[in-house]
Amino acid sequence: MKPILKWGVIVAICAGGAAAWYLNADSAEKTVQLRTTSVTKGDFVNKVQATGTLEPQELVDVGAQVTGEIKEFGTDLNGNRIDYGSEVKAGQLLARIDDTIVELDIKRAEASVAQAKAQILSADAAVVQAKANISQAKANKNKADRDLQRAKKLGVGDALSQMDYDQYVTAAESAAANLESALAQLNTAEAQQAGAAAQLQSAEAQLQSELRNRDYTRITTPVDGTIVVRQVNVGQTVVSSMNATTLFLVARDLSKMQIWASVNEADIAKVRPGQEVRYTVDALPNETFKGTVNKIRPNATMSSNVVTYIVEVDIDNPDRKLLPYMSADANFIVKEIKDALLIPDAAFDFRPTPDMIAESHRGKRPAPPAKEDELPAGLNPADAESGGERALVWKKDADNKVIPVRVIKGLSDGTRTVVTPAVGESLQEGDELVTGIMLVTEKSASGSADGNSPFGMKRPERRQRSTGGAEAKPGQNAQAGGRPGPPM
Repeated sequence: MKPILKWGVIVAICAGGAAAWYLNADSAEKTVQLRTTSVTKGDFVNKVQATGTLEPQELVDVGAQVTGEIKEFGTDLNGNRIDYGSEVKAGQLLARIDDTIVELDIKRAEASVAQAKAQILSADAAVVQAKANISQAKANKNKADRDLQRAKKLGVGDALSQMDYDQYVTAAESAAANLESALAQLNTAEAQQAGAAAQLQSAEAQLQSELRNRDYTRITTPVDGTIVVRQVNVGQTVVSSMNATTLFLVARDLSKMQIWASVNEADIAKVRPGQEVRYTVDALPNETFKGTVNKIRPNATMSSNVVTYIVEVDIDNPDRKLLPYMSADANFIVKEIKDALLIPDAAFDFRPTPDMIAESHRGKRPAPPAKEDELPAGLNPADAESGGERALVWKKDADNKVIPVRVIKGLSDGTRTVVTPAVGESLQEGDELVTGIMLVTEKSASGSADGNSPFGMKRPERRQRSTGGAEAKPGQNAQAGGRPGPPM
């Protein structure tokens, strides 16, 4: 065997022996300590958490229906120029659009109305004239008919020549034709009269439209509320199209608002109308506000394969501390238990060895309750909200031993669980429940006692400097062993 290999084997054997001696010596000094947690008592809240945005309950979109330049803004209730946050009343002027073009259109419409009225007067006169002509034509026709009747009685002869007779016939026919013509003129005059009346109605309608457009140049608020958004400035041109241009957004009443919260589909079944909601906002982190679920919108949204529903929560804001579009952390209260016994979930996982169990309970095999009469009064094990699952926890006694306690598990938030002691069991606030064990050696305990962690590096001892003396050489201190210290 080569010398280097031989020495390596020797060193390995020595190192292994030293390690075994150290471990055996250390294990002889190990003691078992119980890791415990205390039973607490308090209010337990089972809740669904969600985030949302504060929104006005009713937001009115005020737009423009005419095209023109913004000439000026109105004033709010305090006499200030309309702007963000202005308080306004229904019908109050928000802004005025340049109405020059509209005024010209109104004048043209008024001229059209006047012209139509003149045409009606002319048509009325034509009708009167036509009626007079009809009367005259009827008179002429009657006279011609009488003359013709006398001529027929006389007949053609010595007293009445054929030529005179023919003239009477022609006069009667001409009078009849004149009467027909007068009747036709009356129909024409009446038609013109009707046309003039229709034209007048059209002109008046156009005038009303232009007057309405002039009203549209005055942008007013339809409701009482607060200006949330102002999207125009003085001098800006508003172009009206198929969709009315939005100029202002008015929140009807900011003392009552809503939270639009996004709730995951896995939790939406726990949310219902009328449910209490507690929420906070980043602007007021130390205050908790309350609201009530109004409704659940059935139209779900999907993002990254996650389905969420919008839940509307009605909230009161009498002091106006909450502003629109703040982010809110909402907790939907599913169930709340007052003065409940709470233990960490880690207590259910502990399993002791026989030597850890107290003498009075050693040799017994405690089991969770299996009969309905062992449950506390009023607790239904089949009730999904109340729990009912049996469990076993271990309580630490005065002798550092453990005692089994049978409990019924209730609601849990993933960290703590509400428990009820089974009939005949004792568990109260402050009791210590075992969650695990840890092995502590005397060496590590002493190391912890003098401030050194048993798992960390020991702090090196610090040498003290002497004050020097007459016999000390330059660059030396008078120290034990006569070693030179660092230069002063």
